[in-house]
Amino acid sequence: MRQFVYISTAADLGDGDIAAILAASQRNNALRDITGFLLYNGRNFLQLIEGPAASLLALMRDLHADRRHSGIVRLEDIPIAERDCADWIMRRIYLADEVAVRQDKLDSELPMQLSAQTRRTVLNFAILN
Repeated sequence: MRQFVYISTAADLGDGDIAAILAASQRNNALRDITGFLLYNGRNFLQLIEGPAASLLALMRDLHADRRHSGIVRLEDIPIAERDCADWIMRRIYLADEVAVRQDKLDSELPMQLSAQTRRTVLNFAILN
């Protein structure tokens, strides 16, 4: 089993587009045995996905073809023994509007068992605007 963290640049998306992405992720990830979470700051996505390596690689191929975002960069590719987000087929974690409070709010919502490196990556994303 593996865990990937990637970032990408969103196309011009509205709230309905984000809701559709989340709904499709939840539906498809359940079929692929993938769990994780999605962050969106209005310009960029950060997504953590975890599951069987073959499922993650298939999802990444699909994501590269998705015109709702571009510039995908995989930041983390970690072998894992167990999932950090086992109960989240795909959860959207909302970022606070104020950049100054984003890290604290996000830190309280992230799974406690995230590695220090992954937590730092996610928290650094939170201050981008």
